[in-house]
Amino acid sequence: LIQSLRKQLEATERELANQKWVFGQFLQSPSWRLTYPIRWLAKQFRALRDWILQRPAAGAADERPGSHRPPLQPETETGEVLDISEDMKELLTSTQRLCLQSLLASDAKIQIPHSRNPEISILLVLFNRAELTLACLRSIAENYSERLEVVIVDNASSDQTPLLLERLEGARIIRNIENLHFLAAVNQAACEAQGEYLLLLNNDAQLLPGTLTSALSTIRSGPDIGAVGGRLILLDGTLQEAGSIIWRDGSCLGYGRGDNPFAPMYMFRRDVDYCSGAFLLTPRATWQRLGGFDEIFKPAYYEETDYCARLWEQGLRVVYDPNSVLLHYEFASSNSIKSATDLQRDHQRVFAARHQALLSKQHAPDLNAILPARMKGGRKRALFIDDQVPHTWLGSGFPRARAIILALLKQGFFVTFYPLSAAFDEGWPSVYLDMPPDIEFITGYGPPLLEPFLRNRRGYYDTIFVSRPHNMKLLQPILAAYPEWFEETIVVYDAEALFVAREITLRQLTGTPLPAEEAEEMLKEEVALAAAADCVVSVSEQERSAFHNHGIDRVHVLGHAITPEPTPRPFDQRSGFLFVGAIHEEASPNGDSVIWFLEEVFPRIQARLGSETTFTVAGVNKSERVRALRQPGVKWTGDLPDLTGLYDSVRVFVAPTRYAAGIPHKVHEAAARGVPVVATPLLASQLGWRDDDSFLVGGNAESFAAKCVQLYTTEALWTRLRKTALERIRTECSNEVFESQLKAIIGAGQARFTDVGMDR
Repeated sequence: LIQSLRKQLEATERELANQKWVFGQFLQSPSWRLTYPIRWLAKQFRALRDWILQRPAAGAADERPGSHRPPLQPETETGEVLDISEDMKELLTSTQRLCLQSLLASDAKIQIPHSRNPEISILLVLFNRAELTLACLRSIAENYSERLEVVIVDNASSDQTPLLLERLEGARIIRNIENLHFLAAVNQAACEAQGEYLLLLNNDAQLLPGTLTSALSTIRSGPDIGAVGGRLILLDGTLQEAGSIIWRDGSCLGYGRGDNPFAPMYMFRRDVDYCSGAFLLTPRATWQRLGGFDEIFKPAYYEETDYCARLWEQGLRVVYDPNSVLLHYEFASSNSIKSATDLQRDHQRVFAARHQALLSKQHAPDLNAILPARMKGGRKRALFIDDQVPHTWLGSGFPRARAIILALLKQGFFVTFYPLSAAFDEGWPSVYLDMPPDIEFITGYGPPLLEPFLRNRRGYYDTIFVSRPHNMKLLQPILAAYPEWFEETIVVYDAEALFVAREITLRQLTGTPLPAEEAEEMLKEEVALAAAADCVVSVSEQERSAFHNHGIDRVHVLGHAITPEPTPRPFDQRSGFLFVGAIHEEASPNGDSVIWFLEEVFPRIQARLGSETTFTVAGVNKSERVRALRQPGVKWTGDLPDLTGLYDSVRVFVAPTRYAAGIPHKVHEAAARGVPVVATPLLASQLGWRDDDSFLVGGNAESFAAKCVQLYTTEALWTRLRKTALERIRTECSNEVFESQLKAIIGAGQARFTDVGMDR
């Protein structure tokens, strides 16, 4: 394992970049631009690469706290972790004191965003530590400026806090003559707030850009959300918490404490037991209905735990939002960490006595139970293994994989997605561009860490989907070597397509056909991968028959899920031909399609329709050969986030695919957008569609060109095919049919799985 981890240098460098990102956000803000702590951290980053090469990551696929510890916490030769958090706190304090003195020595004012009709009321409770308050206020001013108010309660601070407050413009300030402590002061501030939402924020925390916007979007995403918390990062670059766990005895655990804050398990949205009051957004109406913080927990600690528990008891959810990110000093206003711990212990007993019914359903305190305890709700859990994050624009079966995942979510599953191809790893903003935020993506692990990942999550998943034969080949030896890991898990092999069929067709096209015996042996080898699964999924009846013919009888068909969204323009307001598909290499099916169409078909079309006739190719193009085929009338759009405009402007969609496996998503999509299609006999066979029924079919270059011209120039034919193709999409690709088929597949797998005496 150590050797394989070292081979993943690229993944560790991405982790390094993520660590830099946290501090890069502060480098961009005026209050941190020239601070010494950042310069100190930069030295740590420069030494980080050598440190990674010298030491393997601790438990790269482990789920226990600290198992993804960032290299900002170096080890001694004996393995002891060097705690730099106190040094960081002292450096930060010194720097912020300098900033405070500079402010107070000038006549400058701090403008705090203020609205007469605020969406958010930020509640700040102060007791000394003016230098940290200044940093917090600056992060607020730099983070969000629309419909905001800040309500500050000063609990009789004896340092320079009163002087700092005199420099504020726009904040509502309540000055207490004695220290009411945190809980009472929060309730006091909430009574003065006018916002639709209250944000509890510690004055020793700093908001990273986008935090408030993301939290607001999250809390508005469901009427049953009672509170939203964020990802808290400590000064040493480690995670304070990504949501928190309440154990059966009332004790609590911050999920992920001490780990890398960018580890995959902390980057997805989920329901949690509670979130820290250092950053907690809640509707003001809900706060008022529950009576705010219960004063039995005065002066502090367990008040937010109790509030979140009461939310759950009222049927409201508490949601962790990974895109709400804070840097947190922690325990800044406590007299000592010991006193804080004593308060927590006392209030735990009170909390446990008050919430016995809720706690009876919680997990017993056990580090091995962290994984199931990190999420509230007891949902079924599915692991989906495929090449890469299944974005809609990728084609090649990924839109279908995405549809399966969305259907699983709709059926109540929590989904983890494990991409096996490191070549397609991407940054977090890209991962979630078109994917729901509550999916867990285990990016950066790849094949070397699949086995330890499954070891650490043995028994966690109810269902495992593995897509494509090469990925099943990676999983198969793990299934065989460790059957006890999967004793309570249904394994579904989603063949996606019979890939050997593509190879056989390609060899025929190139004039080097495979001998029949060799082709049959290749087919047997691919089909044999299904033997390790409880259930097999194919994309068409044609491919299901191939499995049946080789002795695999537990095969189900699951095609595409597409909603008809026909574009409105009529025939006479459209022009040109369109092809949509990613071209990663010349020899790929899409690469061959475009080359053949441009060299053999399109010249024939232009000869009949005129040189002004256009052909548009939409999608990423990485092939030098294809890029060299630029000619008059051909347009290359590259990758587009939305194809609606194209589908609404072109008259005919072409699918000149000469070799492929599975079923063509591009044909289904074009038909669903109301653009009639000309396709090859191969695609007609895969779809089970007939020529002149739902589309036209051309078998060679001359025939294909003739069908294109016929469809392009005949309005009645165009209108008829558009209508019949849309009807096919409604009947064959409806979400209802797709979801019903998927439910039946899981049910069939469960039935076989529970058969008495079943031999896995």
